[in-house]
Amino acid sequence: MTEKNYKYLVRLPTSLRDRLADSAAHYRRSLNSDMIARLQQSFGEAPVDQRPVLPGPASMNPTAGGQRELSVEEFSLVRRFRGLSPAKRAALLDLLS
Repeated sequence: MTEKNYKYLVRLPTSLRDRLADSAAHYRRSLNSDMIARLQQSFGEAPVDQRPVLPGPASMNPTAGGQRELSVEEFSLVRRFRGLSPAKRAALLDLLS
């Protein structure tokens, strides 16, 4: 018998939601799937074939690998850039170059 999914509304601070969205994009999964993977890992229940959740994307751990920490403005720009469509990303890069 399959396990029944339970719907639950979660209120998140915007900054935490943005970090989760970055992590989900990094691992190429939905926000819901990323949250479930993180919860399963925190309880020691992550499936063996599951990709590791941590470490996350560089934006979540900006000092890893000798990288400098992003400012709030830089982090906001990166997050917004990632949310753009490929066409808008290309247009913005053309504008900036």
